[in-house]
Amino acid sequence: MKKKKKQIEHLWKTVFDDSDEFIRLYFNHVYQDENALFLEKEGQIVSALQMLPYTMTFCGEEISVAYISGACTLPSERGKGLMETLLQKASDEMEKRNTAISALIPAGKWLFDYYRSRGYTEIFEYSQKTYTRNEGSLPDAGGMLVQQKKNPDRSTYAYFERKLRERPISILHSYDDFAIILKDLKLSDGQFFVAFDSGRQPVGMAFVSPPEIRAKAGENSVLIKEIFYENEQVKEYLLSEITKGCRADKAVYRIPVSDNQLTYPYGMAKVTDRERLIRLWASAHPESPLSISDMEAMDIHTLTRHLLGYSERMAYMSLMLD
Repeated sequence: MKKKKKQIEHLWKTVFDDSDEFIRLYFNHVYQDENALFLEKEGQIVSALQMLPYTMTFCGEEISVAYISGACTLPSERGKGLMETLLQKASDEMEKRNTAISALIPAGKWLFDYYRSRGYTEIFEYSQKTYTRNEGSLPDAGGMLVQQKKNPDRSTYAYFERKLRERPISILHSYDDFAIILKDLKLSDGQFFVAFDSGRQPVGMAFVSPPEIRAKAGENSVLIKEIFYENEQVKEYLLSEITKGCRADKAVYRIPVSDNQLTYPYGMAKVTDRERLIRLWASAHPESPLSISDMEAMDIHTLTRHLLGYSERMAYMSLMLD
């Protein structure tokens, strides 16, 4: 399988515009043979994907998620239905593994239509806000300290995980995931800031995009991929320190979908274990007028949106390594 891994890595390099450093990180720390599916032509891999295992909070439980990563086909072999075949193979494998949800992030806007035709539907969205630092009215530190961190530790991870679990439907990250996220951020010249209270316990954190991506946020701005905080005071102080540290006037940061804010599509999902998730949802919502048979009659798009709370924009994921 070692030779196959090298072929999949070469295919990735051919198709995606990723740095050699990122590709090494991915194939050394994320890729696993048992999660790779591929198709060959004359002994050469021409189409491949990985099914990365994650966990998601759902109705007070934890369910299994297969995140479709690195789905790609050699340019000369596109338009022949190879990826459709691979996605079906992935679906069959997920059924064997009792996977509850399949999720992915389309690599381009046009791919939303493609994956929608394969049973996936838009579920994960986000909003954005802009913070402008006002030198004449800086927020009160209140004993807080903001530091840039490069390496993971258990206390910062514990805070990170707790904030993820506060969301009703959220893809979680293990400690190893967290460490890889920080390695990727470091490789790309991104930055990781942590706010500590007077007792030196984490009360906020932010993952800041690298310089070439920050430029998309606007002139003299930074783009924050993810931010967590205990309260508005922590958020204001954290953003103030980040903009000062990055020599920027503004910070554009992502948040879960918020009222009166534009929303942006991010990821898609498809229920793969209908029976289990329907029963979990029904058990958690005994007051619902919808019966189990009502949900069983839904098409896959409607069911996925219903179970994952799309009308309230409950589902959230971020910092996926792909």
